[in-house]
Amino acid sequence: MGEILNMGRGMSQLRAAAASSTDPRTLAPAAGFDPLALLLAETAGGRETSFARLYELTAGRLLAIARGIVGGRSDVAEEVVQESFLRVWRWAHQYDPAKGAAYAWLVRIVRNRALTAREQLHRREDGHDELDADTMESDAADPADHAMRSEEARRVNSCLANLPANHRRSLSLVYFEGLTHRELAERLGVQLGTAKSWVRRGLEQMNRCMTGGEALGWRELVAAEYAVGGLQGAVRLGFEKRRERDARYCRAVDRWEDRFALLTEVLAPAPVPAHVWKNIEQQIGRERVAFARPLVWQVASAVLALAVLGLLSVSLR
Repeated sequence: MGEILNMGRGMSQLRAAAASSTDPRTLAPAAGFDPLALLLAETAGGRETSFARLYELTAGRLLAIARGIVGGRSDVAEEVVQESFLRVWRWAHQYDPAKGAAYAWLVRIVRNRALTAREQLHRREDGHDELDADTMESDAADPADHAMRSEEARRVNSCLANLPANHRRSLSLVYFEGLTHRELAERLGVQLGTAKSWVRRGLEQMNRCMTGGEALGWRELVAAEYAVGGLQGAVRLGFEKRRERDARYCRAVDRWEDRFALLTEVLAPAPVPAHVWKNIEQQIGRERVAFARPLVWQVASAVLALAVLGLLSVSLR
């Protein structure tokens, strides 16, 4: 984080890019610079204008991600985005640019909160549209919009699109809708083992496409399943413990989370109601008052103590 905060002239260039861009896809890291990472660094320093710009650039697409996972429930998705950005405001200092792109870090926060919200809903509503590689593109896609995407994003989406239909659909449903393997099997009308196999084979084929034919090792495969959301319950918790002890798993997960985050570039940003940002601002304001109140009392107590000591010193004379 300190490296970002001390970029000098490079930092001013990034600030100009972040201020002028209207689409987070134009902020893909280039030549080692990630304008979203700059905005996160400035947010960690308490700069509200940078936090507002970060929200403006990313909230629409993050809302689309959340909405897909919670079954189209706009109210729940808006709450997910609101709580996610409050977490970003509080914990922006925890972002480490060495571990991956800033956008991937934001996507991870939103997906985790959306998956939690989805579990709390207990059941999915019927009749919602599926997000598949064949249908994720906006009907009003602009050729210029495609040109703005990073080369890496185009490559990842191309690798997904070229998978066999069952593998592509399985990965899309697990990642974009947060389905468990069992829910995936029910949705596709296949055996549980078949659903698991389609997800695993899809990941293996994507890896070969991304790496030019390199085989997917066991560690990389488990990390990929974790990143896409395929590990559940005790298995997921067990992997997280192993990940804490072994940096190799951390690096593998970071790589795959970066790749999957790039898949969300094909999502059309959802319009974010004004009350979401208003609620975020109000909560931040309340937290600042709550934080400042103890400080005021500490200062008042110190002043009172000094006054008492002054009176005592006078009386002792």
